[in-house]
Amino acid sequence: MQRLMAVLISCLATATHAADQTAIPEIGPDQLAFSVTNMDRRVDPGVDFYRYASGGWLDRVERPERLAAIGAFQFMAERLKAQMVRTINEAAEKAATSPQGSPVQQVGDFYNSYMDVAAIDAAGMEPLRPELERIGAIASLGDLSEYLGRYTLVTSDFALLSIVPSTDRADTTRTVFYVVSGKLGLLQGSLYEEKDDSRQIQAYLVFLRDILKIAGHRPAEAARLADLTLDLERAFHAAKITPVEAVDPRNSYNPQPFATLQAEIPELDLARLLKGLGAEVPETLALTEPRYLPALSQMLRNRPLVDFKDYLKVKLILKFQPYLTTAFDEPVRAVNATLAGVSVLPPREERAQDLMRENLGQPVSRLYVENYFKEETRAKATDMVQRIHAAFLERIKTRSWLSEPTRQAAIDKLEKLSFNIAYPDPWIDYSGVAIGPRNVVANIMNLIAFDTKREIDKAGKPVVHDAFSDTHSTLPIIINAAYDSSINGFEVPAAMLQPAAFEADRDAAVYFCRLGAVLGHEMTHGFDSGGRLFDATGNLRDWWAPQDAAAFEKEAHKLIDQANGFEVLPGLKANGPLNVKENMADVGGINFAYQALQTYLSEHPADNVEIDGMTPAQRCFVAWAQMWTLKANEQTLRYLVAADTHAPGNYRAFAALQHVEAFYEAFDIEEGDPMWLAPEKRVNAW
Repeated sequence: MQRLMAVLISCLATATHAADQTAIPEIGPDQLAFSVTNMDRRVDPGVDFYRYASGGWLDRVERPERLAAIGAFQFMAERLKAQMVRTINEAAEKAATSPQGSPVQQVGDFYNSYMDVAAIDAAGMEPLRPELERIGAIASLGDLSEYLGRYTLVTSDFALLSIVPSTDRADTTRTVFYVVSGKLGLLQGSLYEEKDDSRQIQAYLVFLRDILKIAGHRPAEAARLADLTLDLERAFHAAKITPVEAVDPRNSYNPQPFATLQAEIPELDLARLLKGLGAEVPETLALTEPRYLPALSQMLRNRPLVDFKDYLKVKLILKFQPYLTTAFDEPVRAVNATLAGVSVLPPREERAQDLMRENLGQPVSRLYVENYFKEETRAKATDMVQRIHAAFLERIKTRSWLSEPTRQAAIDKLEKLSFNIAYPDPWIDYSGVAIGPRNVVANIMNLIAFDTKREIDKAGKPVVHDAFSDTHSTLPIIINAAYDSSINGFEVPAAMLQPAAFEADRDAAVYFCRLGAVLGHEMTHGFDSGGRLFDATGNLRDWWAPQDAAAFEKEAHKLIDQANGFEVLPGLKANGPLNVKENMADVGGINFAYQALQTYLSEHPADNVEIDGMTPAQRCFVAWAQMWTLKANEQTLRYLVAADTHAPGNYRAFAALQHVEAFYEAFDIEEGDPMWLAPEKRVNAW
């Protein structure tokens, strides 16, 4: 699914999706729905299908300054925020009289602690003082090694290097440790390659200086620490794999014996790092960044220990600044204005939602589901999954480019594909975590310690998947859907099952070619350029006959060429190699959805009628296009091209349709029309 990452500073997640409680009236609830008023029927669909499907919307709707991008998913997010405001406020009122450890008590007290601005401002930097003193006490590289483990334990973040448990890609029945590089301040890594005097780099440096001055450093010291941070992070960035390299999962999975990895970075004691994390030394680990350890090793040899201590202090402050004094708000607002093109901060009530999603995700999701989710929606979505799944199975059987052994393996994988809809059963039990109404930093640290210990305790044990637990993609309060190759399955959160993605009371063409296509998109991820490298049980294993793999790559390359030819902004083309997996999933999704729609209409002939002068096929493809229609500022579009595996929405709105034969038939698009894609350039993979 598409993720619109509007902001480019990783530590500013709480300030990236600006909105307020007037958002729904401002943008209009009608914007959530499929509508012919969003079209421009004066445009020939064979000339510019994007304008034909969405020209009315593009002409009518203005992007608010507070939002870096708007489209169907942003409108969904606005309504979700309003629902969350009511859910959280109710919990805040009832927290004091609710049972300790209950979702209502924890959500309510967390919110109350974050909203106690007077106490937070009065505390200043004191909540971080003990941890800053621990960093100051580091006296050797051995001490540094142990603290890097502790840093992850108390922050859920990675600095310089960390070791974290996750499912083994080659054997999904067990949990192994992965060696991971440190997270950097700038999400768009290519910005580190900009010159010192670039507007973006200068904005980042000013942000760092201002944050550090508020944290108590003198101006000269703040400037030195900001320069040090940028210098180190540029070196870290240069050693990381690129976003395009990361498309292939084999590049980020390199199992090695513990001794071999230790030899690559003798300056750090990996056993002490694991000790700081509270974990035992394993026999093997999986390296995610093959070029990173030698680069970090050289840095540790050539730079004084104090550089890394200083960097850790900066990282700690950046991690916790959202929970500390409100004086940090202005530097956040200023850097967002430059890097994201959004100069308005969200109100504190809304930032609380983002913090809960990151730290108290399942308890707050549980309250949301109880208040706003209907079981009949889950049942209808489940029926849709089954129909899309059946359409995919039928198409696999007709793919002439597959040899029979590979086809049977693909069918086996698809038959074993699992799915979960809306919310988990059971929920993760947070009842033992101490959450109080007064100390937000203590609340955050308690939650991080709980989550980190849960993950560490999984090491060496059989894998148990926690459904709907990913704070970035699958919590029930996230508008998204996500396939997980390790379980060969996908999850569709409750928040996704609302208009505009799922208008369950509309005609079938609309909801099949919106939510249905999204479901098909997620299924296709198991068979895209990365997902196809995993087998039916989720293991990273090549199950393809060589000639079939070559045929697939030939098909996938058509999508790379197609995207590379699209101009997102003047002089800026879409990123075909980075987008190939998502574009393949789009093609599969809309194909399966259209085929499942035809089956549904054959079972319900009374529904096979024109509405608003359009056939079901026409409404299907227009519904798809409107779902991806987008208005975004330049910063967001450049970020998407540089770092997001998803192409911008104005490309996704029509590009996948060009690989569907029925699209041409529905709108009488012929050879010579601008929307015509030659048959030999169309993807027939799935």
